[in-house]
Amino acid sequence: MADLNALYQWFNENREEIIKEHENEQVLIRDNTVIAYYPDIEKALLGAGEKGFTVGDFLIQKCITEKADTMMYYNEAVIFG
Repeated sequence: MADLNALYQWFNENREEIIKEHENEQVLIRDNTVIAYYPDIEKALLGAGEKGFTVGDFLIQKCITEKADTMMYYNEAVIFG
């Protein structure tokens, strides 16, 4: 099983390059490597399954700026908090 916090940290450290031409898409990451980009979360999950990945071995992250990511999290925390 992968360390999802470490995968997210790697994504965050490389975010600008990763989202450069893929803003608002979903990125599939495994072993600190971009595997593929998908238009939505459902296709990303299907893609991970087709590659034989199991839950906990990969990260799917929306390609948005850190500021947008922070704002999204804050809004959800307020709504559900």
